[in-house]
Amino acid sequence: MEKREGLRAALEGLTEEEREILLRRYVYQQKPKEMAVALALSVKQIENRLYRIKAKMRKRMEQEG
Repeated sequence: MEKREGLRAALEGLTEEEREILLRRYVYQQKPKEMAVALALSVKQIENRLYRIKAKMRKRMEQEG
């Protein structure tokens, strides 16, 4: 249960845009190229944001648990 609570806390710490990017990638399984078109960003920007979002969540989860 602790992992689930840590994940929830990490998700709550994200902006709406960050949550949307995560949802598109990992729930809707969109490829970065599809996401870039939908969000009017470059593929590199999508990849960079995914990297930073995951790092932010990892850090938050380590602090929680």
